[in-house]
Amino acid sequence: MNKPSLRIPISLFYILSFAFAFSTCDSIRSLLVSKLGAAEDYKPETDPGKLVAEFSSKDTSREKINIRLVEVAAGFAQPTDLQFPPKEDEYFLVAEKQGKLKWGKVNSKLTGVLLTLNVISEGEEGLLGLAFHPDFAKNGKIYLNYTLKQGKKDISRIAEWTLSQPKDLPNAKAESERVIMEVEQPYPNHNAGQIAFGPDRLLYVGWGDGGWMADPRKNGQNPKTFLGSMLRIDVNSPSEKLPYSIPKDNPFVGDTCCAPETFAYGLRNPWRYSFDPKGRLILADVGQDLWEEIDVIEKGKNYGWNTKEASHCFDPKEKCKSEGLTDPIYEYGREEGQSITGGYVYSNSKVSGLTNKYVFGDFITGRLWAISIPEDTNSTAKTAYALGKWPILISTFGRDHSGNVYVVDFASGRIYKIE
Repeated sequence: MNKPSLRIPISLFYILSFAFAFSTCDSIRSLLVSKLGAAEDYKPETDPGKLVAEFSSKDTSREKINIRLVEVAAGFAQPTDLQFPPKEDEYFLVAEKQGKLKWGKVNSKLTGVLLTLNVISEGEEGLLGLAFHPDFAKNGKIYLNYTLKQGKKDISRIAEWTLSQPKDLPNAKAESERVIMEVEQPYPNHNAGQIAFGPDRLLYVGWGDGGWMADPRKNGQNPKTFLGSMLRIDVNSPSEKLPYSIPKDNPFVGDTCCAPETFAYGLRNPWRYSFDPKGRLILADVGQDLWEEIDVIEKGKNYGWNTKEASHCFDPKEKCKSEGLTDPIYEYGREEGQSITGGYVYSNSKVSGLTNKYVFGDFITGRLWAISIPEDTNSTAKTAYALGKWPILISTFGRDHSGNVYVVDFASGRIYKIE
């Protein structure tokens, strides 16, 4: 998860900053986990016994879209990702933070464990993301992003698993693992975790900056490292030296400035991204002090962290060099939420006013919004529609083949369909 270490009282900030200057990496790791808390320590801000939307004074200037959240599945523990196989509306997979991969079925209490991984799950670590291969129905391949311990190091791993019966998830077995990529994580936060196949059938891997606060290792503005970047790789064609190949049209191939896997960079902690029906990559990047942001990720662009937080100077606080940096299409401040969770474009027609709008939320406050993605990605979304404040911790979203969008509650393990 990407949520526990986001809100830091100023007194604690100075204590931890002093400790950072004089402590080892292991002691900082312990401080982050013990002082800032774990995701399971967070509780919904409103009454979880009443699944009713509230609209606060902050919504008065916004047009509202009335929705219901209808429970369609339950029985999951600290869910971090929800994915439907290609062309599927009924069965799905859920990643749980503690390392279990489970199958479920819409409008059914049936669920089961497909795979259990030996993960480390301190702070924001754990089983954090999954993706189905575009040809899953034929080859049974899925991809997982999880953290594990190698010696004294924390490692994020992308691995390919083959399922024995891709058309029958309740009876499928995970038969083999092929490691695609491993990245050392210096701290137990900002691990990100999303992986997704694009319409080009290539795998997009979005890494956070590696953690702590304010990006002390400057990974966001260092495209030579995988951290703080969006990568783009071809898992279907292993090279001689790697279990994947690098697409020839990646923007930095042959340039010594950057890792050739890099597609874009300048990210802090991308917590959920997805491709919309037009093929655009829409990403939610969790902020540090003041701003949460949504970006449309495009080839070769720099999204600013840690020079900027959203469209605002971060380091330095004033008169930062913004040339060559791409601002978000939408941002919101602390008066509205504290930790953004990216979602999907709703491409069904059942909810009036929501069709073709991008739905996203805030983990801490339980608020949901929708925006129209601008055609010109250099402009901003003018209007955010209020979908209400709900008594849930929004850890992730899902979308089925029919374009329905689902909201996942980290606290209760329930899955809701937007209706």
